[in-house]
Amino acid sequence: MKKVRKVGQLALVSTLILALVGCGAAKPTTDGAGTQVTNTPKQLTKVKLGYFGNTCEAPLIAAYEKGFLKEEGIDAEMIKGDANTLKDGLATGKIDATDGLLMQWLKPIESGLDIKFTAGLHTGCIQVLAPKDTPFTSFKDLKGKKIGVPAIGGGPMILVSRQLANEGLDPQKDVEWKVFPNSELPLALEKGEVDIISVADPFAELTVTQGKVKSIFNSAKDIPFKNEYCCLLVVNGKLIGKDPETAAAITRAFLKGAKWVNSNQTEIAQIEVDKKYVPGDPALNAKILKTYNYIHSIDGGADAVLKAAKEMKTIGVLNKDTDAEALAKASFVRLKGVQ
Repeated sequence: MKKVRKVGQLALVSTLILALVGCGAAKPTTDGAGTQVTNTPKQLTKVKLGYFGNTCEAPLIAAYEKGFLKEEGIDAEMIKGDANTLKDGLATGKIDATDGLLMQWLKPIESGLDIKFTAGLHTGCIQVLAPKDTPFTSFKDLKGKKIGVPAIGGGPMILVSRQLANEGLDPQKDVEWKVFPNSELPLALEKGEVDIISVADPFAELTVTQGKVKSIFNSAKDIPFKNEYCCLLVVNGKLIGKDPETAAAITRAFLKGAKWVNSNQTEIAQIEVDKKYVPGDPALNAKILKTYNYIHSIDGGADAVLKAAKEMKTIGVLNKDTDAEALAKASFVRLKGVQ
């Protein structure tokens, strides 16, 4: 009797061990004909995601660090680079997706870069700064002035250009543009080499906190840009063409990241600095993030692309013969399975 009991106990232990091992291993099942088959765990799809290192890229960082990409079956490699690096990476297929300023991507798309927008991620992130004693009251005051920007054709320049046009000035004739690296823009302003500067956060807000300049325009707070999605998810067009399911999975992960960021600005700001994605002080970065709207939107992203395309044509960034509506429609893709 004891021998039978021991055999039974050993069998039970063996069953438990197999069950525990089976939790992480392939599980046998039967097919329709009753033949036993093995279901191997689905492998994660490897992708490469580009990022700039700006505070506002919190959805991308959250998607990676909080596991939303893996939830969607994505094994991501993060690649940091400037605008040209990421543009070249997208063009050559070395980068599958990135997020960033809508306004800096439309011209490359017009020029043939095969990328698509798939979702609006957030509002805000560019500020226009001036000396504390500036008499600035409106963009009309900038006629004949020198404006410092980090790049010709970049988001900060296009934002100011759009607002100059909104207030009746010609951004190509009525102002002078001067280019400096981000780190040199405040000094150029202090030395009088430029009258205002336009830069993205966190550098913009960090410069304001140093006390030598003031923000005269903030796209996160000021009309007409405060409700416009400035940053969108950008996906390689070839990836969408050959593997739309992976493109949709990346998009869903980013949207999960944006939703999480909207309620966890302090935590993501700490992660950004601790993991060396973004420079600066976590408290300052959290303060910046709280000024943005991270309630993501598919329709809002599409609307932002259309509005930006129309205004960028008006100010001469896009070609005169470009159909802005057609460009916007072709640039934004609504992926199956993304809501």
